[in-house]
Amino acid sequence: MKKFREYLNQPFSLLDHANHRWVLIVFNTLFIIFFVNVLVPFNINRWSNDTGLEQLIRLSGFGLIAGIILLISQFGIRKIFKVEHFRIGTYALWIIGEIFLMAISFLFYQGHWNISMLQFIKEIPDSFKYTILGAIIPYLISLLLISQIIHMERLKKSNPEIAQQISNPDFINFPDEKGIVRFSIATEHLLYLESADNYVIIFHQNGNKISKQILRNSMKNIEGLFENTTLRRCHRSFTINRQKIEFVDYEKAKCRIKLTGIENLIPVSRKFFPDFKPQMPPKTVLE
Repeated sequence: MKKFREYLNQPFSLLDHANHRWVLIVFNTLFIIFFVNVLVPFNINRWSNDTGLEQLIRLSGFGLIAGIILLISQFGIRKIFKVEHFRIGTYALWIIGEIFLMAISFLFYQGHWNISMLQFIKEIPDSFKYTILGAIIPYLISLLLISQIIHMERLKKSNPEIAQQISNPDFINFPDEKGIVRFSIATEHLLYLESADNYVIIFHQNGNKISKQILRNSMKNIEGLFENTTLRRCHRSFTINRQKIEFVDYEKAKCRIKLTGIENLIPVSRKFFPDFKPQMPPKTVLE
């Protein structure tokens, strides 16, 4: 059970980038349009008395509605609630929410947007069941497709010629646990790193915004790779770029660090406090 909870708490990064969300939306829309028109699951062609072009338009509407729901969810709702990254557990619940919204929309669509509350309560369980059976397959296939796209993008980035272009003192290259460089960030834009189970989240400046990159690696490995750079470990969960320190707040044997552009102070644990302890000038003896 503990391992299962740890698995659900791992970052889910497949849909962090807008381009990958568009793949999800377009693939599901086209797949569902094809699926309901060619395979006609659940005898969906008999749900209304129509044929030919009229039936084609009606059935295609289910795919278009699914695409609109995903568009609203991935770009609208995520923006409203400022959801940039998911964990596996929370995203599983997010998928259920998307499918439930589809089920509601399909039910109203099939009833020509005119349905009583009693009929809605009676038919929503079946609508939800049919929507899960019809939508979960293209949804999972699209996530596998996105995973392959990300894998190909990473292979291109790890190409020796590309690595040679970005290998200079002004950039820090971040390899994953297998030693493959996944991305590079300009040293002047790098802020800090935060550990998250088997991942490291890299925070960096992107214009006027703070952006994140998720890397599958451990903070211990990162610490060993970058000990001769401006990166310094300050806590079990944090590594900072010393170039971005604005001020350090000392309190007894502890301290906290304020970084440029970051409101929250980064803690320094006792283990790493000596690396940040201020050097006091030697006392002078008065004659």
